[in-house]
Amino acid sequence: MVDETALKKARTGLLRLLSYRQRSRREAQEYLQRKGFSDKVIAYLLKEMEQWNYIDDRRYAIDYTENCLRRGLGPLRARRDLISRGISRNIVEEEVPRQYSPEIELSLARTLLNKRTGPDDDWHDIRLVRRQAAYLHRRGFRESIVVKVIRERSNQVDH
Repeated sequence: MVDETALKKARTGLLRLLSYRQRSRREAQEYLQRKGFSDKVIAYLLKEMEQWNYIDDRRYAIDYTENCLRRGLGPLRARRDLISRGISRNIVEEEVPRQYSPEIELSLARTLLNKRTGPDDDWHDIRLVRRQAAYLHRRGFRESIVVKVIRERSNQVDH
């Protein structure tokens, strides 16, 4: 049997935490562990929250990936962030490609590069090219996309 007093206190705290934003199952579990609740209370409460759909890792992955797109982050960054938040690799490998088609990734990388560079930039300067490529890598874009948009941008200047 679960201690009702501890369960009520844990539920109140977790609901308060979830009122700010969605959390993955692991984030919720870590929160409850930090607060010092027993494994029994944590397991019971997490199951309850999942049944009530207050915690749903798939929905979390979808919403997080959409947010990454809005913020101009690439699929590699979205994948890494989701895995670090405790979302299973299976969910990540299903949901990230649904949001990031190759066309969307390419378009997003082009947009970011165009915002960062101007018409007067010297694309023959290797330092500029490296800086822009490093920026796109940090944002989570695949190597093939980075190479493609850098080549496109430098070829526009040559013509």
